[in-house]
Amino acid sequence: MADKKVTSNIPHNQYQAMQNLKSDQTIVIKSADKGGAIVIMDREHYKEMSLSQLQDNQFYKKLEQNTDRQTMLKIQKLTKKYQGNLTKNELEYLTDFEVKTSHFYGLPKIHKCKEIQENVNKCNSTYIKLLRPNDLKLRPIIAGPASSTQRLSNLLDIILKPLCTKVTSYVRDDMDFLNYIPQTVPRETLLVSFDVTSLYTNITHELGIEAIKYWWDKYPEEIDDRFPANFILEGLRIVLENNDFLFDDENYLQIKGTAMGTKVAPTYACLVMGFLEEKLYNVLPETFDLDFTQYIKENWKRYLDDCCIVNDIPELLESDIIFHCLQSTEVCFVYLWIDDPVFVTL
Repeated sequence: MADKKVTSNIPHNQYQAMQNLKSDQTIVIKSADKGGAIVIMDREHYKEMSLSQLQDNQFYKKLEQNTDRQTMLKIQKLTKKYQGNLTKNELEYLTDFEVKTSHFYGLPKIHKCKEIQENVNKCNSTYIKLLRPNDLKLRPIIAGPASSTQRLSNLLDIILKPLCTKVTSYVRDDMDFLNYIPQTVPRETLLVSFDVTSLYTNITHELGIEAIKYWWDKYPEEIDDRFPANFILEGLRIVLENNDFLFDDENYLQIKGTAMGTKVAPTYACLVMGFLEEKLYNVLPETFDLDFTQYIKENWKRYLDDCCIVNDIPELLESDIIFHCLQSTEVCFVYLWIDDPVFVTL
């Protein structure tokens, strides 16, 4: 029986427009970083914005050649060292697959671009046209579902994820967050939210390793006892230090932070933030009384870098609330204090 002819539900002129956009080599089409919008950018402008990030020597380094082979040799050496702790399937999963190099791309942060927002407010339309807005930034993504480190990253994520539930401020998802919101609050209560500046790329490798070791030492029972701490830390270092990728046919290496795209990144970032919070809880009594310290510890909640606190402390409500960025090991951490600025070294 012949296949039935399928009638397109897209008008011909719209279909043709989509094909024209698809074949146009002068543009790049990306989804917006937030909000679900589609952004069509001039290819050269997109390339310039991407290169402006990749040329930042604090975070990225240009490579002469691809390093996937060397990275796989490191993973093979790791698995051989700990082969007694890994099943046959795990050994094959980590080493026996076709490696494909990661690729860099950027998601336009239109929600933070003043030029775009001003034009949106003025325009009564479903789309706007704005050429090369000066303040548009990109969120860097390194996509590599078959990269050399992705499977090791996935295994580490599975191993470490149970530790997240031990973080005092941990919020699993939006429904979990709603469970923390009080049913009734005083009229003057403020719901205050913060986020962390470029969390993934700002976590130094040494801080990350220190944080993971801290949580492993504190809650070893949460980790499958087949996996020793050294396997986890050595494997994590391989993932962090061998994040190479391609952009515009050039090889690069991320030398600081973790990639937004690798499997273990959210769990890793959550535990690093939790580690810094533990340090904060320890030093709060040096400046504030125990009741205030306990209030912060119980009410400060966080999902990755999105922090929130329900503020109904009279002393805070009667004072000017001052927000300060506490710079700790190069991670920008935001907390609120009262009256005079209080800077705490974590």
